[in-house]
Amino acid sequence: MMKKVALIAVEKISNRMPYKTDANGNSVEGGALNANYTLVDAVARVCNTLGKHGYVYGKDFVWDDSDYTDDLDEALSIRYEDPKILTILGIAT
Repeated sequence: MMKKVALIAVEKISNRMPYKTDANGNSVEGGALNANYTLVDAVARVCNTLGKHGYVYGKDFVWDDSDYTDDLDEALSIRYEDPKILTILGIAT
């Protein structure tokens, strides 16, 4: 079981629009079928980055949940063991 948890502000990872838009940039929000793409994009980018460094999803890290930073910005939460993961993601303290 991975015991360490890191919160990563979504805005630091993804600038994708949260909902699909039409050709004019107007939201075509469709409820659950048009979920928050910004969060999904951030999770995909984190997984891809760690995968490129040889980490395996489910073995070395997992996306735990969506959350909020202390400043109430949207964040994603990952569980991991190897502290190098924080350096790779640019969030080492």
